[in-house]
Amino acid sequence: MQQTTLGLKSDSKGTMAQARPIAPTPLAMFVRERLAELEISQSDFCRRSTFDQGLLSKIQNSLVTSLSIESVLKLAVGLSVPPQQLFQLIDRSDLHDLVMQSYAQEFTAVVTGWLQGESPALAAEAQRVITEASAATKPPLVRPRRRRWPGENLNGSDNQDGMSNDVKPGM
Repeated sequence: MQQTTLGLKSDSKGTMAQARPIAPTPLAMFVRERLAELEISQSDFCRRSTFDQGLLSKIQNSLVTSLSIESVLKLAVGLSVPPQQLFQLIDRSDLHDLVMQSYAQEFTAVVTGWLQGESPALAAEAQRVITEASAATKPPLVRPRRRRWPGENLNGSDNQDGMSNDVKPGM
């Protein structure tokens, strides 16, 4: 297994020291292998797929382990692989489920629209199957983030005088 390093870093005395090695992530190994299979260089891949070359380099060097949905989808299209495979490699199958759920209704409308002229019974069956399949997909287990507003007490407790840290009279 090939290891990459973070490069050189300076310590408190200003001397340069070798950084600790990083084991390649499953995503990094997959992307390298897939680019080799496609016989395409990093720069050619990025030019063809409009994928950010800096981000691809960070992925291949295991410096980035989480990606946006947009980045995963662009990478999947460019590598000609199903997005689900990449979502699994970054341990975010919940995002794949979310994308599938978001398109389920639109897909159902398109498919049933095409089939309606050919066979209304087949269109109804297709709609039933797609609806059933989308209902079987579990919603992602993501807790909503609570937004903190400026001046909000971060530790959740009030000051001893019972007032928050926002604005105190006479100060």
